[in-house]
Amino acid sequence: MKIRFKLSYIPNAICILRIVIVIPIIIALWNKQHLNALVLIAIAGLSDFLDGFLAKTYNWRTNLGATLDPAADKVLLVSLFVTLYLMGLIPYWLTAVVIIRDVMILFGLFLYNYFVERPKPEPSFISKLNTFIQIFFVLFIIASQIIIQPFQFLSILMGSIVFLTSVLSGLDYWITWSKKAKFILTQSG
Repeated sequence: MKIRFKLSYIPNAICILRIVIVIPIIIALWNKQHLNALVLIAIAGLSDFLDGFLAKTYNWRTNLGATLDPAADKVLLVSLFVTLYLMGLIPYWLTAVVIIRDVMILFGLFLYNYFVERPKPEPSFISKLNTFIQIFFVLFIIASQIIIQPFQFLSILMGSIVFLTSVLSGLDYWITWSKKAKFILTQSG
């Protein structure tokens, strides 16, 4: 059996590598190698940009990629939030809000898939903003372990914004998908 490699698989391979790089990031953080962790997170961020650029520019979009890309982001961010909480660098309640938001979204998508149809998730502006803010928050927390000022103040400010955007984006998903479900079910019934 001959397996042929298609160029359209490159963004998916990059996403998988982004998931794998989470392990050395967590190890570096746990061993207080903050600069190494920041460099690895930067590499993960560049890989996120690169896979998206390749998928859009060359139309190398796949169903697997549509699932892998947000999954890679979530694996990275949830792992970072849990690790930073366990290290005592961020509060439990903020970590819980971030994780509960993601669980609520996954549960909502599961319900939508079960009762309505297969969802085609399209991240909203607030959701993209939330992911962006979460990334910067994590970077500020790690950077504050290397250089205290001004990152300590920025970490507190960004943590407040993470809380706000997490709540708003979670509500946005539930309201938007509930409206879509109601519309589709009303039309078919």
